[in-house]
Amino acid sequence: MNRGDRHCVEQIHMKPVVLYNLYDVLTSRDVLQSTQNVSIREQVIVFLQIISRNQRFYFINDIYYKSVETIYRYFKIVLKAVLKLYKRLIKDLGDTVPTEIMNNHRFYFYFKV
Repeated sequence: MNRGDRHCVEQIHMKPVVLYNLYDVLTSRDVLQSTQNVSIREQVIVFLQIISRNQRFYFINDIYYKSVETIYRYFKIVLKAVLKLYKRLIKDLGDTVPTEIMNNHRFYFYFKV
């Protein structure tokens, strides 16, 4: 985190400003708390590394020196916290699909006919 925007984007595909906004939302809504062993910051970064880089729990456990069970437990905690706030974090665009996607043959099988 202290190595700059580029490092943060490479690790979790998110700029630090956005990451800090996510921390603020998760803590202000009281859906995520620090524990004696794992801070909110570490919980969120582990979660983001897993989902953004498709990392396995075994790989993450080597980085953070936590057991696979601990990584898995906190992954679930952060996932549940994000799901509680999905209406605030994820904007629903309704049924509108951008024309560049609608007219691209690559995406045809994603749409019902």
